[in-house]
Amino acid sequence: MPDASPTEEFHRDHGLRRVGNRLLHPFRRQEHQVGESAPGHIVVRLSGEITSENAARIGVQLQDVLRSHPDVLELDLRRLSHLSSDGGTAFFMTVRAASAHSTRVIVTHTGHQSRGVLHQLSLGRVLEVYGEDGSEAP
Repeated sequence: MPDASPTEEFHRDHGLRRVGNRLLHPFRRQEHQVGESAPGHIVVRLSGEITSENAARIGVQLQDVLRSHPDVLELDLRRLSHLSSDGGTAFFMTVRAASAHSTRVIVTHTGHQSRGVLHQLSLGRVLEVYGEDGSEAP
């Protein structure tokens, strides 16, 4: 019998650790969470602010998540308080890496401010963006 399940191996390989029934990724002192909602569908819950100070680091960490070649990477912005234009770098890095892995990237629970920044940066053309109510953002 194997020592670890494939899920546990995935989490260990990607620096994830369990806290209760939640999975945490080492993004900004546990402010960003990574979980697997279905096989091939990874959800990353971003929180706090994404600015020029942390965008590159978050982009690299999202690229690391994509190394597992998921079919879908969902970026949940429900707890994101601010996204600066410079913070959009994290999304550009993710889009580039996702295209190399043929991964579909969707952004969910976007508030008015973050949706405006994504639109301003034309990221809505390459990402599927959904509002807080689940409807597709214009």
